[in-house]
Amino acid sequence: VLVTGANGQLGNEMRILAKNSEDTYLFTDINSQNGVETIYLDITDQDAVRKIVKDNGVNAIVNCAAYTDVEGAESNQVLAEKLNADAPENLAIVMYEVGGLLVHISTDYVFGGDSYNTPCKEDQTGTPTGVYGLTKLHGEHKIIATGCNHVIIRTAWLYSEFGKNFCKTMMNLTATKPELKVVFDQVGTPTYALYL
Repeated sequence: VLVTGANGQLGNEMRILAKNSEDTYLFTDINSQNGVETIYLDITDQDAVRKIVKDNGVNAIVNCAAYTDVEGAESNQVLAEKLNADAPENLAIVMYEVGGLLVHISTDYVFGGDSYNTPCKEDQTGTPTGVYGLTKLHGEHKIIATGCNHVIIRTAWLYSEFGKNFCKTMMNLTATKPELKVVFDQVGTPTYALYL
């Protein structure tokens, strides 16, 4: 099992879970992290993905890599599209070639334009309002178009002890400030990365 974005929130939680697994895991990222083994892999390079899959007999990829800066995506549209749409397509093409499985982590932002009072359905059409949600939706469509075996998981407000997230920010602020004022323009359901 190849894990991309292994040094992010979800990737780090997958490292913990992999310790008790009988499967062999390869943890990849473009960034290194002290104290953990990480193989460098640029998933925007389809040939590099193909080589690591072939050399290691990979038959499943869990894609935790993404451009996740929602506000930054508005000014970095090309990079967001490359990381959130083109790179997942590369993974899907390679998994299609070997008959493997791609598990792709997406987002509830693909539904940003609609307010729902009931859970979304698996086949519900996305209506993103921003670049981040749009590029993630493009990634989903590109994966599906390859015909590879895939699972797309749409998360909301991912949090863990690793990396930056809303829960950690609020905990740090409440520990240092007597009173907080927070904009109430979004409602979400935080998802604990370890349980994903």
